[in-house]
Amino acid sequence: MSDLHDEVAQRLSDTLGIDKSLITPDVTFVELKIDSLALVEFSVVLDEEYGVPPLELTPDSTIGEAVTLVAAAMNGDVEASS
Repeated sequence: MSDLHDEVAQRLSDTLGIDKSLITPDVTFVELKIDSLALVEFSVVLDEEYGVPPLELTPDSTIGEAVTLVAAAMNGDVEASS
């Protein structure tokens, strides 16, 4: 796992109280019992921490997909969602 994955997993753990050992690249937010409102909260945390625009995450998105979106946004490859 990448350093960015570890950082994002730590933010998720800190923000939503998820056991960090459960946060693997292929686990979905729904499998972690994270609903859409919590995803919005997490997206705000990622925006504050990494300066990325709100990400288009759904409960079916994986942690790996979220990390990929954060990396792309940090590189200027993702625009803010509408």
